[in-house]
Amino acid sequence: MKIGIERKTAPLVLFCTLSFLLGMSMVWWLVDVDLTKPALAQRTDFLNAFYIAGAIMARGSLHELYPPLEADSQVDFEFAKVAHSLLPYLPVNSQPCWQYPPIDAQFLSLFAGLPSSTALLTWQILSIAAIGASVFFVSRFAKVHWAIVSSLFIIFLPFFQTLKFGQQGILFGLFPLCAALYLLGRDKPFIAGLVVSLTFLTLKFLVIAGLISLALLPNQRRMLIGLATGCFILVGFMLATVPFLTCLQWLHNIQLSEKYFFEPHFYHNLSLYVSFPALLILHFPIEFRTFGKILFYLLAVTILAVTMFIQWRLMNSKLPLEQKLRIVFASAFYVMPVILPHLLYYDLAGIMVANILLWDVQPSSLISQKLRAAAITSTLAIDAYFICFAVLNNSSFHPLIFSSVLTLVYLQLLWIVKNTVAQTKGEH
Repeated sequence: MKIGIERKTAPLVLFCTLSFLLGMSMVWWLVDVDLTKPALAQRTDFLNAFYIAGAIMARGSLHELYPPLEADSQVDFEFAKVAHSLLPYLPVNSQPCWQYPPIDAQFLSLFAGLPSSTALLTWQILSIAAIGASVFFVSRFAKVHWAIVSSLFIIFLPFFQTLKFGQQGILFGLFPLCAALYLLGRDKPFIAGLVVSLTFLTLKFLVIAGLISLALLPNQRRMLIGLATGCFILVGFMLATVPFLTCLQWLHNIQLSEKYFFEPHFYHNLSLYVSFPALLILHFPIEFRTFGKILFYLLAVTILAVTMFIQWRLMNSKLPLEQKLRIVFASAFYVMPVILPHLLYYDLAGIMVANILLWDVQPSSLISQKLRAAAITSTLAIDAYFICFAVLNNSSFHPLIFSSVLTLVYLQLLWIVKNTVAQTKGEH
């Protein structure tokens, strides 16, 4: 049954109206910063990383994208020098670097001819269009009115944070995953896999796309084939158009990124960190940090294995396919901060998609109530955390506490899914 605003109940209309007013004020703030405050705009991830990578690719200076293979650090190499030459307001001690595949920089070269402020604004407009498309896909699949989905996206602050920084998690992460969900609902798994292969441009979402494809193997094998085909095409295009040495430097740079992320003598702004394994490692004694990485990555792999086992049982249960898709996609978004080591606050935007999907999973009234309670808890915790660290500049809501809350909510969700599977099989 479609959840809409046809009755025009006063609270729902008021909620949607206030949400849209909030959204308009956010967009106005973004435009104002882009066009009148270059010192703030040039500190965004888009300008000091994505825009610079596109400019380097456009002029063919590929040796400037990544540190050389013999480098043991990402600091003080050509990329940062180019960034400072193109962005005069960039702080002197800033050391931007590029961690994405070369094919990503090829796409971003389209922005190289634009002034930095115009490029940032254009990118944010594209991201807002991708949010609009994601609203359409989620609304049609979940049978929730588009105005309600839009309002929920607006009040969920990771979306604003993603737009503010100019990150690409919406365009190359959330958008293809929502499109794949819609296509699966229309029984087009191969096309869904092709579309979701766009997440290759931002690898943390490719991991999630892979997990979803593996979970759906019992019923939707063609999605994994589509994902593999799409990735093969993208990798083939990259290898055909980019020197092989540049590709090797990119892979080496991933290793350097892992080293930088946990180096004790580098300053880490933990406010943005939401990865449970990463925060556990960063709070481990420095002299035992290598052991801590092994320990906590092993914990993440164990949780992932349990997740996959429960999801395979789910896919072999008697639940309707639409209900299975809701749970698999929701679980994938929720598991991100629990297992991925490199995850920041704005990467949590997909949890709102998960919450909308979970709202109408109904194997029983009790399980439905528990899922809705988990959705409300995570929404409030995620928005409250943003207000604490970004608005109030208050550190009382510690990142590790916040990440622990998300982990506990996910483990509760996993337990509910397990009980749902048992219920459908008549196990008590």
